Amino acid sequence: MKKSPRICHITIGHNPLDDRIFYKEVCFLALKYKDIYIIAPERQKIKEKNGVKFSLFKESNFFSNLIHAFKAAKNIKADLYHIHEFEFLPFALVLKYKYQKKVIYDAHETIFFFFMEFSRHSKCITILPAIFAQSLEWFCSHFVDHIITVTPWVAKGFKPFHKRISIIYNYPILNFFSSLSKKIKKKREQIILYHGQIVPARNIDVMLKAMSLVKKDFPNAKLLIVGEVADSYKIQLEQIVKQNYLENVIEFRKHIPYINVPELIKEVTIGLSSMAPNESFKRSIQIKPFEFMTMGVPVLGCRVPSTEIFIEQTGSGILIDPPTAENLGKTINYLLQNPEVMEQMGKNGRKAVSEKYNWLAMEERLLCIYDKVLQ
Repeated sequence: MKKSPRICHITIGHNPLDDRIFYKEVCFLALKYKDIYIIAPERQKIKEKNGVKFSLFKESNFFSNLIHAFKAAKNIKADLYHIHEFEFLPFALVLKYKYQKKVIYDAHETIFFFFMEFSRHSKCITILPAIFAQSLEWFCSHFVDHIITVTPWVAKGFKPFHKRISIIYNYPILNFFSSLSKKIKKKREQIILYHGQIVPARNIDVMLKAMSLVKKDFPNAKLLIVGEVADSYKIQLEQIVKQNYLENVIEFRKHIPYINVPELIKEVTIGLSSMAPNESFKRSIQIKPFEFMTMGVPVLGCRVPSTEIFIEQTGSGILIDPPTAENLGKTINYLLQNPEVMEQMGKNGRKAVSEKYNWLAMEERLLCIYDKVLQ
């Protein structure tokens, strides 16, 4: 009987139980490959889950994290390494050429624009590291066995350097949400939710300021912001809340595990996606709108290619264009005044996800990639 190949996913910056890496890719692959590992930062105590083994390293500085992950990868002695960050690519090539291993690179965004728009430093300081990072990614990616990207716009950047490119959209796992979506009752409160990265690049301040307009017509409506936030940015956001007398309107909560997301969205009236049509988001795809759609919650987002396709064309929400606080506030008021419109958008979103935009559609693609690489 042929021995099952050993698979190892490596991430330097994601949580061990990341929704895309663990719950979607690895848990599905574990149904076929019985010897599968994840190397990740030790942000929670876990050794094994769903048949997947974990090798976690204590987070330190940038280079120490890379060294720890590389040592763990060598010790695991996998047949195939699936990499999720560009900075590990040089180490992945050592695994490939020195130890004769297969390597898949999973590109979650366009690195240059990610550097330019998510850095806390000025663009004058950031541009040189951004150019270096992008050049490093393009050069190293030429030598890997396969590239996976999340959208056609990210894939386009790799085409001059690699011919084996596949798109695995970050669609939601239907069964993960379906048990709750069937039990959705009329919401008692009017809750507008944003959950995810709380960073300036997502224009969280626009969401806060929009609630000044909303509270005039709907004083009981609340904006719930869920996720991790840096202290410096939290101070800025709290100042906006105080200046606009929104202390009773806006609530901040800490990041929650992925398994608790359906329960969170169940009580929500309107879901908010990022309000920043920047170059990074024009090339990427956000999972949050799909989670709202799956639970029958209308989605508000800004005009970028992914939201135009998945929100506007399916009729599951409204694009705020331009994404100003005034436009967002007016749109929220419109939806709260028209519950029948929200109900129809919710139905449209659920239908679109159940028929097309769900993880089942990606599973066969992922298996085909692994079969080809492991041949």
